Amino acid sequence: MAHFRLHFFKEKSRQIDIDLLLNYFREQEGFHTEMDEKSVRFSYEHQTLYVGYQYRITPRSTVPDIYRLSPNYLDVNIHVDIPILTSDFMYQHFLKAIDTFTRTFKLFIYHPLFEDVMPFRYELLTEVFRMMKAKYIEKHHEEMKEYVFIDQKILYKMLKYEDDIINLKAYYKDILTFVPKYQLLFNGKTLIQAIEIQDGMLTVIPPEINTIFIRMKDQTLKAFDYESIAKKVENLLNKVPGTIEGTNVLLKKHVPKFYKILKKATNKDIDSTFYSIRSSKLLEEES
Repeated sequence: MAHFRLHFFKEKSRQIDIDLLLNYFREQEGFHTEMDEKSVRFSYEHQTLYVGYQYRITPRSTVPDIYRLSPNYLDVNIHVDIPILTSDFMYQHFLKAIDTFTRTFKLFIYHPLFEDVMPFRYELLTEVFRMMKAKYIEKHHEEMKEYVFIDQKILYKMLKYEDDIINLKAYYKDILTFVPKYQLLFNGKTLIQAIEIQDGMLTVIPPEINTIFIRMKDQTLKAFDYESIAKKVENLLNKVPGTIEGTNVLLKKHVPKFYKILKKATNKDIDSTFYSIRSSKLLEEES
């Protein structure tokens, strides 16, 4: 897969305190460091979404056509690579972190599509990334078969829920409420956005699900069409405070009624053509 690469420059200087740089990444959650004679690499992976990006320090410049750029800015031989098939949600997450990095070390940025080195600019970086991603998707049909394209607003809610899931688990730890992950199944045409819960358990209901698997007391697993009964159970749920719209929790007093209604929903027959995918394989539909 291709990457979206940004190069870092300083104004009238190349000096960066390496000890400060190493300590910076040691203190950043989700990063690990590798080094050899070719480069030093600081790699990040999101702990619940399993997507990431990487900073790299190289012995020599990797900037193309560097001699056409303003001599006021000097290459510090550091660049960052973001996979081109990154969702807009995660790209914005990465941009915020990269912005903090540039401000911490007083850096400027450059991409070959820019006229010159410039200060960090969210709008421009978003526009250029989306343009490059769209062109990549258009040209790489075989690779795109591994991905599922869904509505941007729906994907945002799903990824925001997964981004919040560790905090949600901590919030509900003392009141024995289950916080489920998405179970995503795809057969090349249809995407099943599901959760799996235990029969009778207090649970959080994530946004944008269409299926609920219930692990019955005899350990059998049954799939129910959640969309067909969502309206019937909405009064049995409460909005989880401080979370994305559509994140609800089942109230304890309504547990029996909720499961009674759910078990009367249409059963889903999920055949062997469906296979499990991660949310990192979801991308926004082009508007």
